[in-house]
Amino acid sequence: MATVLARALDLLYPPRCVACAAFGKNLCESCAGQLLPASGPGRCGRCGVRRDDEGRCPDCSGWRDLDGARAAFEMTGAARRVVHGLKFSGIRDLADGMAEALVPVVSGLAPDAIFPIPLHRSRHRRRGFNQAGVLFERLGWPPPPGRLERVRATATQVGLSASERRENVAGAFRYRGPGLKGATVAVLDDVVTTGATAGECARVLREHGAARVYALAYARAPYHSPASGRSDG
Repeated sequence: MATVLARALDLLYPPRCVACAAFGKNLCESCAGQLLPASGPGRCGRCGVRRDDEGRCPDCSGWRDLDGARAAFEMTGAARRVVHGLKFSGIRDLADGMAEALVPVVSGLAPDAIFPIPLHRSRHRRRGFNQAGVLFERLGWPPPPGRLERVRATATQVGLSASERRENVAGAFRYRGPGLKGATVAVLDDVVTTGATAGECARVLREHGAARVYALAYARAPYHSPASGRSDG
């Protein structure tokens, strides 16, 4: 019955590409082919941001608890539309393709555990879901040994400087579960920008024994992205 109902709904309300509005799929093959990988030469080896030179990256040099950041695509064009389609329009079917794109990124890192970055319960109530949690479910990775919790509601990170973002999320998370002694773990979100949110999660996980902590995301936004990008990381 569920399959029949889904097909009937597709006939009545066929999916449209979030990038070009063509009927047929939530992300058409043409737009998917235009996604820009957030890997390869011309990037910081630690945080993955695009760099014009090979010198020390000034933006992630101040990271204390994050060992690095890895993402599937650049937060531009179709990837931006995909992120916004899931987060703001609630098109959860987009998470399937997002998780699929993350598989090689996760496999290359091979963490002992992955923790989706949590929303505060007030924001979770308003949105109805946590995009990081949906991505984690579709990724199919084993459940982590404990859980990250957001214990303090925070203002949106949009429009804040890197230092303001760090201050905004300071003390906003806690970990509940067994010790993580010597573990390599990752925190998962839809977008990573300055790494402030992931960095605060990393600090908490290190307090419970994690040896290495990485940020994982579907999209990599530039550090100094415009407010219209609406990225929170």
